[in-house]
Amino acid sequence: MDALCPLVESSTDTAHDRLTLGAILRAFLPALLHLLKLGKHKLRVLWHLAACGTPALGANLFACPHCPHRHWAPRSCGDRHCPRCLAAKSWQWLEKQTRSLLPIPYYHCVFTVPAELNSLVLANQRRLCPLLFDCAAQSLLEFGRNRLHGDLGITAVLHTWGQKLDFHPHLHCIVTGGALSPDGKRWRSPKQRKFLFPVRAVAALFRGKFLAELRQMLAAEELHLPDSELKIPANRAHWFSLLYRKRWVL
Repeated sequence: MDALCPLVESSTDTAHDRLTLGAILRAFLPALLHLLKLGKHKLRVLWHLAACGTPALGANLFACPHCPHRHWAPRSCGDRHCPRCLAAKSWQWLEKQTRSLLPIPYYHCVFTVPAELNSLVLANQRRLCPLLFDCAAQSLLEFGRNRLHGDLGITAVLHTWGQKLDFHPHLHCIVTGGALSPDGKRWRSPKQRKFLFPVRAVAALFRGKFLAELRQMLAAEELHLPDSELKIPANRAHWFSLLYRKRWVL
């Protein structure tokens, strides 16, 4: 069954159904399209999420072994951004990761960039999101080698939304509470358990690495500049000075 129908709310929707992300998108997305100014890919994702669990994506028919009737269930979108479809995949991923855990403490480290960088990151996600991963990982690895004389284990996940659903790129890192010696024979744990490394020191190192790479990218004209003022050398120098003086949140 592959018949398509308009994205409209069914009169039989329950209160629980109306609170899903798909239901919210079906209710408000058509009226907001002219304000969002999104690209084709992002719009396609939003329409997939809106159609999830509706007849718009077709349906699967099931024959019941206990009665002569056939039952149908609307198809899910299967999009990786969909919280409804991602639930099972998330549990599978979590179970797989849990099997890899070591019998040691783990630390949760969150790397953020200042709000002044949001527009630049948004306009250059393919270049600056990998830079966020690289600088965060190298900062942690450098502290691990200097203080624990070994290599840390890091799992990093990028989040691009904040709690208010605004653009807020930040990196969640699960870090081993210790490091493996270069010869692979000794495990070295931190002397205290309250924290892994001094947070301000790691944040300062991360800030320095990120801004140094960012300066090189801008000098090589590898990035799109949403703010034309940054094309003026004096303005760019002042902008970098403010970013260096600001305390980055870690």
